[in-house]
Parts: sequence; C-alpha cells; structure tokens
Amino acid sequence: MINGIQVKICGITSLADAEAADRIGADYLGFILWPKSPRHITLHDYRAMIGHLPFRKKVAVLVEPDADELRAAKAAGFNIAQIHFRHTTPIGQIAGWSHIMGPLHLWLAPKLPPETGVPEAWLPLADGILLDAFRPDAESFGGTGMTGDWEKFARYRAAHPENLWILAGGLTPGNVGEAVNKSGARFVDVNSGVETAPGVKSAAKLEAFARGLKQR
Repeated sequence: MINGIQVKICGITSLADAEAADRIGADYLGFILWPKSPRHITLHDYRAMIGHLPFRKKVAVLVEPDADELRAAKAAGFNIAQIHFRHTTPIGQIAGWSHIMGPLHLWLAPKLPPETGVPEAWLPLADGILLDAFRPDAESFGGTGMTGDWEKFARYRAAHPENLWILAGGLTPGNVGEAVNKSGARFVDVNSGVETAPGVKSAAKLEAFARGLKQR
C-alpha cells in the first residue's frame, strides 16, 4: 500500500519486474494469461516463477475464460482471477466464474461502452470491479494506455462501497495523483504506464509512480 492506496502492477513477465514492483510497495502482481496480449505468459512460465516471486498477492488476468481455463488458473495458486469480458456476456456465465473462484477471489473487468453502466446484478458475484478505458475494437480488453472515466468511477464507488473498485486505464507517474484525487480511488492498477516496452517494467517509472501517489 502506498499512501493509503492499494496498488496492482499488471503485466508482470519476469522475476526482475516482480521484485521491482515489490520494492515500491505494490500489493498485487498481475500475470496476463490471455495469449493475444503482448504481455502474455503461460501457466507453465508462471509455475516456474512462483517459488521465487515476492510474497505479494497474485492475480491471474484472463479474457472470457471457459471453466477449464479458470480452474487451471485457480489450481496454479493465484489468489484472484481478474476476468475481462464483453458487457453483453450472459449473467449465467458470470455466475459460473463466481461459482468456480468464489466471489471473494473474483474481480470483474467489463468492457463497458461510455454510455453503459455496471449492472447491479453483477455486484454480488465478485468482490472487485475494475473499470478501464474503453476501446471499441474487438480485440481490446484493457491495457489500452487510454485514460479512463474518473467521474464515472467516482459515482459507482460512492454508490456501492461494499465492492472493491479498481481504477485502471492510462495511469502514469504523471497523472496518478490527479486520478486518485478526482476519482476517489483507493485501489489503482497500472501496466503500460510504468513500462519501457510491452511486458518490460521500468524500475525508475515504478518509483516515480509511487512518488506520484505519495505527493498527491
């Protein structure tokens, strides 16, 4: 936790980057299991790393997984499954993810068009709701580097404090302080904003990100 804000560093692909995230005080390390991501790692790669990773909570990041994929991630020892999905996904499928993981170990990351809200029926199914920037292209499920809607985030966090609301989308060392102040976020998720290349974290940018939270 940094200055009262929980932090997840996502897109971890190496032990060096996991250790750099640990040094700044990150609470969660995110590992992207979606093959189409430039930051993708396999479960085999993750299992090879897990015994050497810092003692931080581990998040499996998946896109619309089937039941076998989700069970495999759970069996690999992840603390949380963060699932990205289209907002038109049937509620029964979302409930199935919740049943496999248990609501306390599930974060939902819906791909929400600007005019679309978060259905209240989703909220009991997951502990966390991650709101990221929206891009209409079919292959985009987060990690866009675009800034999210901070005001929309603030409204949902205020209306439903029983859930953990996670702010993502275009966060950088330069804007994270403003983002937290305007959104009221107590949890932020950063990926491309602390990289030198996709899947390669910058220790200097991670340290600057932490300073941005401390100086807000």
